[in-house]
Amino acid sequence: MKFVCEKSTLLKILSDLSRCVAIRSSISALEGIHITVEGNFAYFESFNIEFGIQSSIEISEGEDGSVVVPSRVFVDIVKRLPNALVCISSKKLNVSVDCLDSNFSISCIDPSDFPKLPQIEDEQPISIQSSTLKNMIKQTIFAVSSDVEQNIHSGELIEVKDKVLTIVAVDGFRMSVRKERVNIDSNFKVVVPGKALSEVIRLLPSEEENITLFLSERYIFIRFGNYTFLSRLLDGNFIDYESTIPKDFDTKVKVNVQNMIESIERVSVVIDDRLQSPVKGEFKDNSICFSCTTPIGTSQDTFENKIEGNPIIIAFNDKYMIDALKNCDTDEVILSMTSPLKPIKIVPTNGESFVFIILPVRMKENQ
Repeated sequence: MKFVCEKSTLLKILSDLSRCVAIRSSISALEGIHITVEGNFAYFESFNIEFGIQSSIEISEGEDGSVVVPSRVFVDIVKRLPNALVCISSKKLNVSVDCLDSNFSISCIDPSDFPKLPQIEDEQPISIQSSTLKNMIKQTIFAVSSDVEQNIHSGELIEVKDKVLTIVAVDGFRMSVRKERVNIDSNFKVVVPGKALSEVIRLLPSEEENITLFLSERYIFIRFGNYTFLSRLLDGNFIDYESTIPKDFDTKVKVNVQNMIESIERVSVVIDDRLQSPVKGEFKDNSICFSCTTPIGTSQDTFENKIEGNPIIIAFNDKYMIDALKNCDTDEVILSMTSPLKPIKIVPTNGESFVFIILPVRMKENQ
């Protein structure tokens, strides 16, 4: 096998694919990047059983063949090469890297040990804009569960129904729901691992680009540019998120997002992460007062704000609230509350393109 290409082009692909390489695996080939040369193209694959990437580049001076290179050392070598043409060649289980006066030779892995990746089966692709998908994942992924026992909730629900795309994440203490109208005729519901979607955020282009989704029985494929990202789907029953969203409230507050973030951050300076003391919010007399009492000390911050409905005192986890507020894409939101023990709902001032639900914290007498 042999091919020649620009260092910058090669490094970009290797850096992206290295994120999907298995760290430790009983299959040593999964700790590497599979490279295949056919005609004028070099094809690259990495896979860690849960998710992976396929990509390709146009090359010159190609000789057909394939090899699996050890990811870490190979990427480090290419990263340190001069900015010039790079020649990659292999003989048996050895790979040579040559660039100007820099030359390397490293052991590689038998390409026959690299498993055959799942292939796209769905003949009806689903198209969506990259910015839409990227923003929807970013605004929900913070609420994915890290509890391995609740495996289904370590992923995000991706659902299309009646031309509405919905992405949902939940971890038992909070829930994030993001909706967007899309021109998609088909209906489907899948759960994709949160780790995989975190990589999708990093990989999706910043500029607007059309993305194509394909579904199979066990995998989702996301194709953009010269990349195809694939991830296995999670099995299980995802929470009936619609039934958990409260409908009726006694208190509603329209609040400036930045003002509320800054106020909560001020009172949170006395919170010790190990003790997880809650922030108490008092919504009354057209003002909002946040306060906190911990072994470190006490804090309080108040600002004027119109309150609609009954006054209420409710406590919450400061990080959960700030996570939700920082993922709002509006300057103002509406907080809806009923009692100190019922969920807090956060939505935009118009519609419900996003819904954040945060469970309150039961207050102790001295709080």
